[in-house]
Amino acid sequence: GNNKVKGQEGGNAPGNKSPVIMGIFVLVVLCVQPLVFHDFYFDILETKYQFYCGTAITMIVVMALYGLWNGAMIDFFKKVNIKSLIKSLNIVDWMMVAYWFAHVLSWIFCFDWPWEAFWGTSGRFNGVFLLSVYMVVYFLVTRLFEFKKWYLDAFLAVGLLVCLFGITDYFQMDLLGFKRQMVPHQRNIYTSTFGNINTYTVYVAAVMVVSTILFAAEKCPKRMIWYYVNMVVACFALIMGCSDNAYLSLAVLFGLAPLYLLRTKTGTSRYLISVATFFTVILCIDKINASYAETVIGIDSAFKIIAGMSILPVIVVALWILAGGVTALLRKAGKNGSEEMSPWIVRAWFGIVVMVVCAVAFAFYDATVLGNSDRYGALAPYVTFNDQWGTDRGYVWVRALEIWRDELNPLQKIFGYGADTFALLMRMYDKPHLQGGSYVVFDSVHNEYLQYLVTIGVFGVVSYIGLLVTAVRAMSKNVKNHPEVAAVMFAVIAYAVQALININLPVVTPIIFQLLFMGLSKTTEEDQKLW
Repeated sequence: GNNKVKGQEGGNAPGNKSPVIMGIFVLVVLCVQPLVFHDFYFDILETKYQFYCGTAITMIVVMALYGLWNGAMIDFFKKVNIKSLIKSLNIVDWMMVAYWFAHVLSWIFCFDWPWEAFWGTSGRFNGVFLLSVYMVVYFLVTRLFEFKKWYLDAFLAVGLLVCLFGITDYFQMDLLGFKRQMVPHQRNIYTSTFGNINTYTVYVAAVMVVSTILFAAEKCPKRMIWYYVNMVVACFALIMGCSDNAYLSLAVLFGLAPLYLLRTKTGTSRYLISVATFFTVILCIDKINASYAETVIGIDSAFKIIAGMSILPVIVVALWILAGGVTALLRKAGKNGSEEMSPWIVRAWFGIVVMVVCAVAFAFYDATVLGNSDRYGALAPYVTFNDQWGTDRGYVWVRALEIWRDELNPLQKIFGYGADTFALLMRMYDKPHLQGGSYVVFDSVHNEYLQYLVTIGVFGVVSYIGLLVTAVRAMSKNVKNHPEVAAVMFAVIAYAVQALININLPVVTPIIFQLLFMGLSKTTEEDQKLW
């Protein structure tokens, strides 16, 4: 059941239209927000930001008027007292309030740029205003929305369109005419209805994660095919997006999702089918690139390393044989046994995940600190951290940490310099430097956590990580019989991991937050206690 504030009318009371209003709002965010544009890519950020804020504020006003009309709001204020209200908040609520409060405090202490910190106008509009909108939406969705799986079907239907536009852009078809007025050298880094390929990748990764988890859990053959088609299309779109950010989402999907999927025979079988499908898609793209070399953009990311392996066809065949063999064995065993797999399989997988993480950490240490980058061949640029690492992310990360350490006073270290004011700080403390014939100024850290460290301080980073951790923890207690909750939970984890090399943009973040709030609306008060 939905978590309710004590003293509040139940969201599911007969005749209550609140869930209907919330449902319409959720559909607009999931299905219209991804497709909205005005002047193609030239004002895509402003357009999507204004659309989201307009939609959310309209919903808040409608809910307030409805609450006044049916007396629920008056009733709520009559019955509620501060003590019972505070008691009714669970750990995730507190983290959300702390995350919002961190923005407010950074704004209060931002004496140089209060206007910019409130509206986020010097950055990506992630000021106090947008965070306040998110917080009201959080409480309304988690309290009054009724999460059904078909909302994710609607999300995937639109995702399919976005992915298809992205795939046609890879073939340089520009069906919607988005790129006609663009400078040629920028055309390949913008795609579909999302703009920058990194932002597009965040969205497509969410589509791929949701479709894969639902495919792995679905019992109805028709719906299973629907999810599989979505997964395949998202797979093509993710790789053809040509953004290195995709690897982190794929690491979550194929590395962490098995901790959920390998618990059942169906989940195990479908997971292996998903892996075989993924490698088949890479093989197909390699063939497409060879056949349409003059037409396609081409892959310049680490996928090129996989696609270039001469044994890739052998790997694909081996994976399909493995998936087919395991599926046949499990079907046979499942006829007279339980659907559950041995818990040791999940434990063994967890051991593998830990070993892989340690190996990656060692590779970074070995290549960067010990200077042995030569031994990593084609992977050397990925494991050697320097100023050029991750398209100059190395440089801006180090500068951000230096600014936090050397330029901010103790109060600013804790509460930040001001929400979304990183661009202003860089202008003050980092002189533009020449790059490829033009001067470059970094206006973003391209790491959500480091950006928060500088702009909303230690308190902001801790509250944000706390929100993500407690929300995932609450959802994880509710995934057994609710694959839709598992789907949004892994989409949120993929986003949180990708945030290590990405920034929070109101182009796509409202959609990810919407999925997060939906997942929490299905959890109970018990699920959301601390541990």
